Amino acid sequence: HEATRAEVSDVANAVLDGADCVMLSGETAKGAYPIQSVQMMAETCILAESAICYPPLYDELRDCTARPTDTVETVCMAAVGAASEQGAGAILVLSTSGNTARLISKYRPNVPIITVTRNQQTARQIHLHRGCYPFWYPEPRGVRADQWQTDVDNRIRFGLKSALELKIIQPGSAIIAVQGWKQGSFNTNTLRILTVPTDMADLAHMPLTA
Repeated sequence: HEATRAEVSDVANAVLDGADCVMLSGETAKGAYPIQSVQMMAETCILAESAICYPPLYDELRDCTARPTDTVETVCMAAVGAASEQGAGAILVLSTSGNTARLISKYRPNVPIITVTRNQQTARQIHLHRGCYPFWYPEPRGVRADQWQTDVDNRIRFGLKSALELKIIQPGSAIIAVQGWKQGSFNTNTLRILTVPTDMADLAHMPLTA
């Protein structure tokens, strides 16, 4: 039940060619060793990812993008660049439709993309995009305009706490947070650079600044 060289090569080349995800064919998924097959595929993907030189890839993807870019894509490009310059541990995205997370994934950052959304369908769909870790935020949205920033900060804290618990990020690391300026889709226009607290107890009270 060992994977053949051709099978491993196909998976690795898919990653190097820019695939967001890979899947097992029916005969493999229904075979006698489904768990081992997934483990081998995951190991192959990790090794293939480690062979990619990310800064030149980002520059190439950015140069191939038609100009002028819209506001959301401009912010997403900047977030990936900022993550590289800062040596950030992750990019954290507040997303309604998932569009912002997908655009950030398009530019292939070499850090996880933590996506916080109230939309369960968006959370499920985001799993298919490279590097994205979706977290469903169950709390209701405030209705008053003066509740907006508090809601944003609460969602950011929720994303940081969830990612820390899963060890996706580490205490003390820099995080690039991407958010909108008002409720709804396609309003992303803001970057924030945050620092993960070294003590989890400080997370609820930390000022959300670098």
